Amino acid sequence: MRMRMRRLLALFTGLVTVAALAVAPPAEAADSPDLRAARVLSPGATTQIEVAARSLSDITKVRAVLRPYLGGSESVPVDDFELVDGTAKDGVWRTTSPVTVAQGRWTADIELTNASMTRVLPRRVMIDNGLDSEITEVAVSPAVVDVDHSQVTFRARLLAENPDGTRTPVAGAPVHVQQPSGQIVTVVTGADGRAEGTADFRVTRDLAVVFNGDFMHRPARSAAVPVAKRRLKTRITLEIKGPLIVGDTVTVTGRLERQDRAGAWAPLAGKQVDLQFDKAIGGDWHTIASPKTDGNGVYSVPVLVTDDGAFDASFGDDPVGLPDDYYDYEWSSANTNDLQVTYRTSITGFGADPEPVGRGDMVTGTGRVLWKHADGRWGDGPDADVYLQFSADKKKWTDAGALLVSGDGRFDIQGRATRDGYWRTVVRGDGYLVVPSTSPTDYVDVRYRTKFLDFNASPEPVVKGRTVTIMGTLFRETTKWARFGKQKVSFYFRPKGSTKWTYMGATTADGMGQFRKGFKASKDGTWRAYYGGASAYVKTFRDDYVDVR
Repeated sequence: MRMRMRRLLALFTGLVTVAALAVAPPAEAADSPDLRAARVLSPGATTQIEVAARSLSDITKVRAVLRPYLGGSESVPVDDFELVDGTAKDGVWRTTSPVTVAQGRWTADIELTNASMTRVLPRRVMIDNGLDSEITEVAVSPAVVDVDHSQVTFRARLLAENPDGTRTPVAGAPVHVQQPSGQIVTVVTGADGRAEGTADFRVTRDLAVVFNGDFMHRPARSAAVPVAKRRLKTRITLEIKGPLIVGDTVTVTGRLERQDRAGAWAPLAGKQVDLQFDKAIGGDWHTIASPKTDGNGVYSVPVLVTDDGAFDASFGDDPVGLPDDYYDYEWSSANTNDLQVTYRTSITGFGADPEPVGRGDMVTGTGRVLWKHADGRWGDGPDADVYLQFSADKKKWTDAGALLVSGDGRFDIQGRATRDGYWRTVVRGDGYLVVPSTSPTDYVDVRYRTKFLDFNASPEPVVKGRTVTIMGTLFRETTKWARFGKQKVSFYFRPKGSTKWTYMGATTADGMGQFRKGFKASKDGTWRAYYGGASAYVKTFRDDYVDVR
């Protein structure tokens, strides 16, 4: 009957799903009685059973079948239910006589019968005539665990309380402990009711031994025993290998260790280290790498050098991303103070002028210092001391001048010339700001100096059309200044308001270096006497303005 009804219900459900417009099966096929409640009216071995149920058609019979708790072949039918409240379609049925069970724990299956079916609802009532049980002698060792020693040993004893008040061991009973992971560890009591087992406790948690009960004994739970999780101490080092040059890559390395419960330190392998950097100016701490330790607890990671700042390596400070490390080990860190970086430099566009130069005159070295940045770009930078140097043989160099440059790095440095030779500029890298660099060399020829003395263009003013006389004396310097005769002197004129010089003629100085030459005055302007120099002498010139009226 029951199997037939189940088939009919399955068929009915399928038909409704496939075709909503199909004709419904007979109503009695859906008339399944419904159990609203079932209970015992008093605790102990003797009690009445009460059932509340309802159905579309009259419930014609209520029945209970008692079975041993946790299963068994023995069964006790109870048929003397009568309707005590409500109707046969929706009412309350109760046994007319108390039900008495033997010692133990019993469950009752409830059977409801109407015109269509008998519905069986298993294990809906418990009649408990079992013995009280108690878990005693609970012990846990060790009471403190750590990541290296997370396993504890628990011991307990299960006793039953007899009707005469005596207590006896419960043998062969499964008792269990729930680990923090949620997994259950089950052990079985011996002849003396004692049980022993191991459990894994990786966090701080209470341990309780639980007995779920059996046919003869009621459940029991021991008092909770606290198990404390201790985090192991750690220590970490931080070392930066290599100079901190902007744009270069350096190796940051260190070692992570942990201390066991005996106080011994050992490498901590396979752990992630948080490496952070903080710019000295305007920065904030941020992670730049997350290296892992090797079998010796050593971590190593390449880092691009960008700015002045501090480094910090830490472990065990991330409860969200790495909770195991956080709860297993104490936090440790190692850091540096602000470290100053240096810049690579390059000197471009170097030149030394004038060429040639008079002995004792100033040579001017010009060019630009560039600094290399972290992105590989060469550009403006901090400060750098630039030195102008001289050498007669490109081997021994002496400083001739110096200048502190910054910003765009352009420089203009002077040094006094005393003989022929090579000039260059260098950035020495004084202090910690820059890496040394050297410019190309420039050879400058040093010649004896010359000059005009007693130079004059007269008269001043001069009448237009009259003669302007240019006169003076040419001198040269060897060991001392002396007259320089028999040299060609050229003359140029630049009208007022013009930038163009016009060649007007030339003359040769006499043996005493003196010269004189006249020209017709036509307009206001400047007259120049010019000596063009020679292999051993530098050029020179003098100017004089003449007003023409």
